[in-house]
Order: sequence, then C-alpha cells, then structure tokens
Amino acid sequence: MADISDVINTLGSLAGAAMYPNGTGQASVVNTAVVVRSGWPVPQQLKALMAAGNVMVTIYGMPGMGKNTTRFLGDDDAQASIPAPQLSLTISGNQVTVGGSIKAGEAPMLKVNYKSYSYAVQATDTVSTIAAALAALIPGATVSGPAITLSNVFDVEGAISVPVTVQQEIGRQAQVFMIVIWAPTELLRDAAGHALELAFKQQPRITMPDNTWSRLLYRGVTQTDGSEKQQIYRRNLLYEVEYALTQPVTENTVTHLGVNITPANGASFNVNI
Repeated sequence: MADISDVINTLGSLAGAAMYPNGTGQASVVNTAVVVRSGWPVPQQLKALMAAGNVMVTIYGMPGMGKNTTRFLGDDDAQASIPAPQLSLTISGNQVTVGGSIKAGEAPMLKVNYKSYSYAVQATDTVSTIAAALAALIPGATVSGPAITLSNVFDVEGAISVPVTVQQEIGRQAQVFMIVIWAPTELLRDAAGHALELAFKQQPRITMPDNTWSRLLYRGVTQTDGSEKQQIYRRNLLYEVEYALTQPVTENTVTHLGVNITPANGASFNVNI
C-alpha cells in the first residue's frame, strides 16, 4: 500500500534518475557526485559533501501542508498483472476435459448452448471432482473422471476465471514536498536545479510501488544564498503530490455476465452474456 514513505522514495528515484540519466556507473549531469536522501540533512554529512565539491538533494515533507482529497472510492483499483490460470479446459466435439493443476479461487466456466455454468475451485478439489461439479450443473451432462460429455450441444465455449490481487483505494491525500538542492557553488546548484526542474515538469503523474498513479503539481521555487560563507548554496523546489492510500484485495477476472430479467407477465429468468 502506498503511503508517504513510498512517495518520498518515488520522488527520490525520480531525482536520482535526473542526476544520473545514464545510470550511476556514468558521470552525473553536474560532473560531480550527487547524493539523494530523504528528510533533512545531517549538518556534519552536508559539510563533508560540500567540502568535497559534491552535491546533495534531499526530499522533505512540509509540515502542515497536507490535505484530504478523497473523492471517488472504488472507481480505479490498480492491478499489477493477471496470472495465467493453473487449470485448463480442453474441448473436443461434445466432450470437455478438465486438466492442469489445482489452485483455490480459480473458477472454470463452460458456456453450453449460450448458457454459462461455473464452479469455484476449492483447495481439496481434483480435476475429477471439478468435472463432476460442473457436470452436475449442466442438464443432460455425464462425467467420467475428468471428462464431461455433453448432450444435445450445438455450441460450447470454456474459460477460466483467476484470482487477481488489486490495490483498492481507501483514501486520497495531497502533501507538499520540498526537494532541496545543496551545492558548494552557484554553478553546481543551477545546473542541478535545471536538470531536476526539467525532469519533474515532464512527470505530471508518477507511479507508486503499488502501481497506483499520483499527481505531481508544481508549487513554487525559492533560492537561498544565506550560507555562502560556508560554501552552501540552496534551491528549494516545492511540489504537491496527490496520492492514494491503498490496501490489497483479491478479485476474480470476469468470464461471463448474467442478467436477471423479469417480464411484465411471467416468471423471471437469467440471460447469460
């Protein structure tokens, strides 16, 4: 689940990529070492870096500059990837054979003559018990081990629904972060600042570790030369990040849709799509 530490780490990765566009094995854009850290710098560490002619970039969450922006919950769950099903359905004429391995939560579906039948796999199932459970749902079907024989069939299709872990949004908030450039000279500060501003401006949305999107909004820039006697030149970039607080939930992929229709006169019936 994404939280403020995930946002800081993501901003740090973006800053690091801006400073080392060709990777850390190559020279930085300012031709000196650049250290990227979260939080506020330790004075002794900062002094040592400046004395060595290096640059430091820090990412700091501004106190009192956060707000709740929760709006539309449940509309945009994020998924990492859809796994391949462990179970299989092999169709040959009017016979369907259940194969593969067992994974609880999967659901084989057979659409026979345009009507769908499905079964939720349990951990104790075998391919034979799954075939028997499906056959019991289909009128006129018989079963022998993992093989289902259908009667009076003119159309048959099969699919496997698989469980997928998605990140469900339970809240959304915005927080302002200060990305600070610390440099021993004005030239290094300006060069690092230009590269960072360019990189951040090209990222109106950033991806969190849980695969959710966050909005990156420019909030201003300030520059400080007050510590020039200590050979420390600063530039502060302010960015607001609107991000989602998420939790993992398990859902299943859709294999068919069923709609219950109730006519004006007569009993209701289900239409499978």
